[in-house]
Amino acid sequence: MENTRQTAAHNKQSGRIYGGESAEERLARQRRQFLDAGLELFGTVGYRATTVRMLCKQAGLTDRYFYKTFTDTEDLLAAVYTESLDQIQTEVIAAINAARNKQPASGVVDAGLEAFFTAFENACVARVCWLEVLGVSPRIDALYTKRIEQFADLLLDLGKSMLADWRLPEEETRITGLALIGAISQSALHWLLEDYRSSRSSLISANSRLIHGLINILPKGS
Repeated sequence: MENTRQTAAHNKQSGRIYGGESAEERLARQRRQFLDAGLELFGTVGYRATTVRMLCKQAGLTDRYFYKTFTDTEDLLAAVYTESLDQIQTEVIAAINAARNKQPASGVVDAGLEAFFTAFENACVARVCWLEVLGVSPRIDALYTKRIEQFADLLLDLGKSMLADWRLPEEETRITGLALIGAISQSALHWLLEDYRSSRSSLISANSRLIHGLINILPKGS
């Protein structure tokens, strides 16, 4: 009797087990399938041309399962975009941290840029992050702006770590970070649009010069 009550309590908490999966595990797997389907279709067919039916076919699931996890295709786009940039940001930070104790400042910048542009060699990720999220809705615009600001902050943190006496005013610092990430993101966008004709090493070198050039002309203490 006690074992029966314990089993019932477990099922109430975690959902019934089907095929070795709890309800939470099934939901997570289905979400993963739709995220993968979204990245593939948004990154090839395009967000505006993608329907729920197409996503379900790509994921191998029905629309019932889609609407258990996402409100609509815009909701899925936000999730795909967020996950992609979270992963890229994690990889960039890891590359910077790994290089800090092994290389001079120039090597740290190059390590971060290497991780950044390597991630965007995935054309689906690049298209979602630089094209498909533009002009969708105020919600997606706000999300895009927030993530650009986060990358700008990451660049500024790196710059400040390379220049102990940072004397640029706060407002100008913020605008400088946005200008830098704008230049880097535009080079990534055009890399995608030219079908990756330029070498990754050229993009890294050009953007590294941009960052170091800025640092070299910043006001310094007397």
